[in-house]
Amino acid sequence: MTTTAPLWFARVARNGRTFGFRATMNASDPDFRARSGFYPRPGISHANVDPRVTLYGRPGSLLESVTGDLNLDGLYRYGEFFTTAGMQEEKVHVNTNVRLRGGWTAGASVLIERFGYPAEVYTGYRIALPRADGSGVDTVPFVGRPEIPNRDYVLQLETPEFAQFSGTLFVLWGHDENFYEWASGDLTLFNAGLDWRPSDKLRLNGTYQLQRVGRPTDGSTVNVQHLPRLKVEYQLSRPVFLRVVGEYASERQDDLRDHTRTEAPLLIFDGAAGDFVLASAFDRKSFRGDVLFSYQPHPGTVLFAGYGSTLRDPVDPEDPLRSGLRRSEDGFFFKMSYLFRM
Repeated sequence: MTTTAPLWFARVARNGRTFGFRATMNASDPDFRARSGFYPRPGISHANVDPRVTLYGRPGSLLESVTGDLNLDGLYRYGEFFTTAGMQEEKVHVNTNVRLRGGWTAGASVLIERFGYPAEVYTGYRIALPRADGSGVDTVPFVGRPEIPNRDYVLQLETPEFAQFSGTLFVLWGHDENFYEWASGDLTLFNAGLDWRPSDKLRLNGTYQLQRVGRPTDGSTVNVQHLPRLKVEYQLSRPVFLRVVGEYASERQDDLRDHTRTEAPLLIFDGAAGDFVLASAFDRKSFRGDVLFSYQPHPGTVLFAGYGSTLRDPVDPEDPLRSGLRRSEDGFFFKMSYLFRM
């Protein structure tokens, strides 16, 4: 038996020095299935319109260019295109980017968004609702708010590629969706990166990422994640290269609850347990380290050897002495190639 379902895509674009315009529309029927490849989300219609204007400063001036664009984006269920009932995401992003003399760039954005309740995402959620007479708790289906309005602000900065260093900075804050509890929340994102090249042989790259989701009503933290990462590369000699990468991840989450509605605890289905369990607070830490050695005496002949290890924190509330990073995964990598010359 063969079934067919529509999949379509359209795009209009104009690229100019001062004015540019891009519009795209694509959609797929809920019954569309890709026989080859991977199509992540059938049954969705998507529309995007993004006009931009760029103004230029005088030659040699501090301000080289200013670009402003208005990004309008909408995501809807296929059968309810451009309707309130089918709305999944509606976004209006007002962006400004400035380029300064010497290669400095800076940007600022205001993000106005509206997210519709994705019921299919929360099919594994339940609410532990206490009975009115105090005789126990009922497990009832989780029904989220129909939509969540957002407004965020963004600042970003990028340095030129100096001889020894370069850096990037990205900050987002504002009123955003709390996907953990499907409620309005306070969101903070912070990303910073620095490349340092103290010599021709040594290169260091460091990044730090922070994400925090909070509840605006009482200021409590729902989830906070820290991710510092350091990569060190050293060219010992022309054929010998060494790279070391270390990444530390920390995540802390509060007890989840039906925030802004019943305030009752949330239950999430656990496949291993085969039942709904309380979404209790946790504090997880891990460290990943990788070492790579390469040897390339001449083109066509190369040897790679690497080792990676992951350490996790198996927090055991019954035995505090078991807390602390412990090795949980190890991996070895080896590759060699040789070019025969005839």
